[in-house]
Amino acid sequence: MAITLVIVGNSLKINKPFLDYIDAQVSLHVKAPNKKIFLDKTDNNIFDILEKTLNESDQVLLVVSKNNYNLIGKAICTINEDVLELKDGMLLPSKVKLYKNNSYLIEYKNKQINIMEAIENKKLPHILLTCKQESSIFSLIGIDEDSTKILLSPLADTYEIKLTSSSLVDSWSIIEAKTSKYENLQNFLKAVKSLFPDKFIENENVLEHIVYSLKEANKTVSVAESCTGGQIASMITNINGSSQVFNGSVVSYSNSIKKAWLGVSDETFERYGAVSELCIREMMEGTLKTSSADFAMATSGIAGPEGGTQSKPVGTVFVGARTKSGEILVERLLLKGDRSYIQKQSCYHAIKLLLYIAKDIFFKK
Repeated sequence: MAITLVIVGNSLKINKPFLDYIDAQVSLHVKAPNKKIFLDKTDNNIFDILEKTLNESDQVLLVVSKNNYNLIGKAICTINEDVLELKDGMLLPSKVKLYKNNSYLIEYKNKQINIMEAIENKKLPHILLTCKQESSIFSLIGIDEDSTKILLSPLADTYEIKLTSSSLVDSWSIIEAKTSKYENLQNFLKAVKSLFPDKFIENENVLEHIVYSLKEANKTVSVAESCTGGQIASMITNINGSSQVFNGSVVSYSNSIKKAWLGVSDETFERYGAVSELCIREMMEGTLKTSSADFAMATSGIAGPEGGTQSKPVGTVFVGARTKSGEILVERLLLKGDRSYIQKQSCYHAIKLLLYIAKDIFFKK
């Protein structure tokens, strides 16, 4: 089912935070659209592009700025051989199927079209479009992508499932399962969980799964971050309910802060450096003492583009996870990419170790 997201209005296009908010809300309702395009009323061929998009897509969601909203309504009516009428204080096509708070749904050639007005710094209206194709995105932790494909293919064939997989980081595969039959999808997911009880996370948002699992177990976590600069903390606190499980974070970017706030020793810096396993161990010990959390994560590395050496090139990162009782996992990574990608990979590697170190909490049979 080809779903197209159309953002209409240059004011929306240039507003990155608001655009991220739109994308997040859309993904909650229709997963990831197959295509996203940008239009504005100043475009000379806006009508032709809009008509072509409606014809080539199975479903379309138009998110329209205030300055473009009436124009798009008129254009949609022209394409659909319809007229605008005043209904409950809103100008809507006469053939409208459903409407609510500046969002309305019409049918065009047996397909759903949802037009909604988006105003910066305001809450988006309800998305009325419903995804007709059943799909689910899940994670398998602790298994490489090639093995994932080999092991899941027979199951997918049995339940008529189309799979798309990608490696988030090493030994963490994200998989999208699609089918036209809801019952098949549910049976497939049950079979995957049965096959990989200690690796399968059904929730598309793994951070949400972590927060909910910690809450259920009445456990807490804290973080000590260096090269990731607080990104793990941000990822966790983006989740509703995280205040009940997240005790806090120390962004110990300089060695002096690692020493003063986390208790990393001078000997560790002199003999091994900040980018080392021992530094990670001491960072986690320090953050557990400070926060009294049940679990800790830590990161320290060289994200680049400068700062690397022959023994520790750019992309060298140490990540760790630890329990209050003293169980520790530390991993040395050699990551590739630009600064931002190395930082993000480091975050997910640390999160992966947290999942490993508390399997009884995060993977329930």
